[in-house]
Amino acid sequence: MKIFYFLIFFLFSCDNNKKSSEKTSEQTSLTPPQPKKDSSDLAINYWVDKLNGNKYYLPDSFANKPASFYLNNPDVSAIAKALYNGTFRPEDNDSTTLLLALVTTGNNETRPFYRWCLDLTIQISDGALAEYPGEPALKYAIKFPKEFLTYMNSDTTMGRYGRWTEIITYSGLPSFDKDSAYNYNYIVRRMSGNCKDCPRQALDSIKIFAKEVTAGKKKLD
Repeated sequence: MKIFYFLIFFLFSCDNNKKSSEKTSEQTSLTPPQPKKDSSDLAINYWVDKLNGNKYYLPDSFANKPASFYLNNPDVSAIAKALYNGTFRPEDNDSTTLLLALVTTGNNETRPFYRWCLDLTIQISDGALAEYPGEPALKYAIKFPKEFLTYMNSDTTMGRYGRWTEIITYSGLPSFDKDSAYNYNYIVRRMSGNCKDCPRQALDSIKIFAKEVTAGKKKLD
């Protein structure tokens, strides 16, 4: 008897599903075709590395300002604009040193653009170029800890944080004492001092950051 009821239920369900499917098909056939979205709406801009052809996401805005704000701004360095436009590639030279040093500028409006310049350089760094971004990256983190932590946390994949800590470990600590304990205390003291009114969570993050870069340096030594 139970099998019988099951078969009735099964056949009834199949019949309903068939009718529902036919009704959906009929409605679909009566629905006018939707206009296709312009492919340009979905376009993503990339910065192409002329050295190897690798592509990197190219933001169209920085700190809620369009890229044009920086590209048309006379206060923004020409070499930074050239990097964005793809006519300059960071290399192991003085021009790269000057570009990366701009990340610690006191100009709050232009700094986000320079931070992107540093971030891109970190992404493409290998070989001799890897010797350049570490020091300015650490100086930026120390001078603007709130901005640094916010920028790191904005990337939920934590890939950015990993790249920055790695490059700082590799080339950002040579001017410090080789004693990792000294480096740790120095970074924590300076970053905490510049992180006015920061919540406890931010101060804990500073200690974790300092521990990771100095521990990594100790392994390299």
